Amino acid sequence: MRPYIKADMNIDGRNIPYPVDTACEYLRLHDNVVDMDEFVDNRYELLQRLNQIIALKQSCFLLRHTAYSCESLADDLFSLKLELIRRTKEEFGYEFDDAWMEQFAKKQC
Repeated sequence: MRPYIKADMNIDGRNIPYPVDTACEYLRLHDNVVDMDEFVDNRYELLQRLNQIIALKQSCFLLRHTAYSCESLADDLFSLKLELIRRTKEEFGYEFDDAWMEQFAKKQC
């Protein structure tokens, strides 16, 4: 760890304006998936990819709202998120609804 980063630093996740914080919640709310166990059993790789996309969304938000952060890091993370969304559609035939997620977050805040 870099010497200027405090090891005891904590960020309260409730300050991130994305009320959907896992792929399971996203799938329940967006796609009305009821049987999550079945989804996990049959499409675990997609679930994992959706979690990665959501994690990148939250990370981008944190980087953009952190004092003394390098904006290019957030920009490149955002590009990676868009790349994962594109690859998810190609590989799994599933289109992550980024616009829905943004609208849902705005309604909840």
